[in-house]
Amino acid sequence: MTSPPQNDQELNPLGKLLSLLALLAAALYFTGWIYRWAYFGFFHVEFTSLNLPLESFYFAAFRSLLGHPLIILRTIITFGITLLVIIFTLQVIQKLQGWLVRYQGNISLNLTLAQQGLLRFCYSLIDELIIVLWTLAALFFLAQWQADRDAFRDAVNETSRLPVVTAIIREENAALGRNLDNPLLNPSGFRLIGDRSLYETLLGKELTDISNQKQPRVWRLLIDRDGYFYIFPALPERDRKQSVPVLIVYESGNGDQLTILSPKVQKE
Repeated sequence: MTSPPQNDQELNPLGKLLSLLALLAAALYFTGWIYRWAYFGFFHVEFTSLNLPLESFYFAAFRSLLGHPLIILRTIITFGITLLVIIFTLQVIQKLQGWLVRYQGNISLNLTLAQQGLLRFCYSLIDELIIVLWTLAALFFLAQWQADRDAFRDAVNETSRLPVVTAIIREENAALGRNLDNPLLNPSGFRLIGDRSLYETLLGKELTDISNQKQPRVWRLLIDRDGYFYIFPALPERDRKQSVPVLIVYESGNGDQLTILSPKVQKE
């Protein structure tokens, strides 16, 4: 007769551990999702179309929370403040619950035991909901803040970690680019829909040029996924007012596209 309770007690710690691991995995995935969303959102790229692997979200989460000693310090401070906010919010909720309990005497006379148990369950559910919401808010802040910093750093040429890219595409597939034999010849045979100025802004600037030290132009690879590669001219200086144009180029299966990556551009 005593064996079932003992088994329950033995399995209970394992169940709590599994629940904790499930919550931790969900929190890390949420953090990584927000990081990816904010990072690619900086470049105006919808990251859900990139079909990123699941593990990349967890790597992004660790980057947001533990990627650097200063990041770790910021994480500790943020969660410390979050803990204080949670405690304060719960105290306010408890005072409201205490106020309700004083007027619950007459109401309890009309409630069944099941209804009273449901009311107590709602009270505990509110406490848990407060903890979850404030924790998610803290994770959202940490992931978005770090993603914005990383994206802006990668967008600026001097601080970018993204590889320099050289793409060679067949002439009939390139609506924007320089001819190898005649670099002064603009692409022809294409139609334009939308803002013409956006196209003309990049026309004639398709080649990396570091001869002008004040305004160097370096093309970098943002990401290469599912037959598409996203390239952009890195910002020559740190200026939040400048936007980063991103080109999406399709990589056909006929082998008619060549991409050359380099960690950096050597100055002449």
